[in-house]
Amino acid sequence: MPNRSLCLVTLVLLVMALSGCMVTKSAYDRKEAEANTLAKTVADLDRKNRDLAARNETLQAENDELNRQVAAKDDQLRLKSEEIAKQDARQAAMVSEVERMKAQQAKPAAPDIREAAPAGRAAGLKAIRLKVLSGEGKIDSARKMAKRLAAMGYKVESVGMAESSDYPANTVYFAANHKKDARALAARLGKDTIVKPLTWKSVFSLIVVTGG
Repeated sequence: MPNRSLCLVTLVLLVMALSGCMVTKSAYDRKEAEANTLAKTVADLDRKNRDLAARNETLQAENDELNRQVAAKDDQLRLKSEEIAKQDARQAAMVSEVERMKAQQAKPAAPDIREAAPAGRAAGLKAIRLKVLSGEGKIDSARKMAKRLAAMGYKVESVGMAESSDYPANTVYFAANHKKDARALAARLGKDTIVKPLTWKSVFSLIVVTGG
C-alpha cells in the first residue's frame, strides 16, 4: 500500500512537471511569434519608408524639371518681348523718317532770296555760306567735318545735329545756283558722298550732313 501511494505521488508530480514544461513552451512559442510579427512589421515599415523616400526623390526631380521649364519659358517670353519692343522702335523710327521726308517734299523748292549769287563763287570758297550737321547721332562727327572743311578753305558758319541720325553716307545739300559748288565739295569728300538739292528755305548755300 505505501508503495502504491508513493507511485501515485510520483505520477502526480510527473504530470505537474510535464504540465509546467508545456506551459513554459507554449509561452515561449507565443513570445517568439510576437517577436516574428514585430520584426515583420518593422521590415514592412522600413520598406514603406524606402518607397516613400524614392517617391519623394522622383517628385522632387519632377518639380525641379517643371521649374526649369517654367524658367525657360519666362526667358523666351522676355526675349520675345524685347524683340517686339525693338521692332516697334524700328517701325516708329521708320514712320518718323517717312513723315520727315514727306514734310520736306511738301515744302516748295524755292531759293532763299538771301543766298549768295553765282558771282559769290568768284570771291572764293569762304564766300559760300556753309553749315555742318551730324547725321550719325553724335555731334563729334559734325565737329570733325567742320575742321576738315575749314582745312579745305571753306568757312563753316554753323555746326549742329540733323533731325535724323541714320544717314547712310555724307550728304551735301545745295541751294539754287550752288549745284556746281556741291558737286565740287562732294568730289573732295569722297565718291560715296551724296548730292541733293535743298527742298526747304535756308540762309546757307551748302549744308553738309555727316553719315556712314
